[in-house]
Amino acid sequence: MIPSTVLHQSRWFAIRTDAAGDEFLASTGDEVLVVPVTAAGEVILTVEPSTAFGEPTLILPGGEVKPGVSPEEQANLELQEEVGYRAGRLDFLGELRPWSKYLAVRSFVYLGRDLSESRLPGDEHYEIGVELAPLATFEPLIAAGRLTDARVIAALCLARRFLAREG
Repeated sequence: MIPSTVLHQSRWFAIRTDAAGDEFLASTGDEVLVVPVTAAGEVILTVEPSTAFGEPTLILPGGEVKPGVSPEEQANLELQEEVGYRAGRLDFLGELRPWSKYLAVRSFVYLGRDLSESRLPGDEHYEIGVELAPLATFEPLIAAGRLTDARVIAALCLARRFLAREG
């Protein structure tokens, strides 16, 4: 991370300034996102509240990478906590930087397959809903205004491309 000064620190983010005095947000840690795909080719999306917009949002299972835990291990933990499945196979799809000019956080994206039921207790203070959507044709969710998270859309595109190449 670049040298900076902390102006404000919360549980999830810090507002910092660089040497020139320009402000940016820094996450308290990097995150993982998992594109869990069923044997039928459906992606498991979660429905969670959006604090920023005050409405439910469709996103992917994921969360902050805990100290001492590899991103791949964290991906499988988040799957079990949020949707009740463990991936028998995890493929790394890439790293996203959601707002790279003003937010210091990396999102490590994984494709999760060979899913088996496995539930771990989560750390959210709310109920997480689940919705299935065909990975091959998720665009109607975008057109309907239901899928709006840019990280999720990018992750779904990466997963679909990876599976097409594998083919």
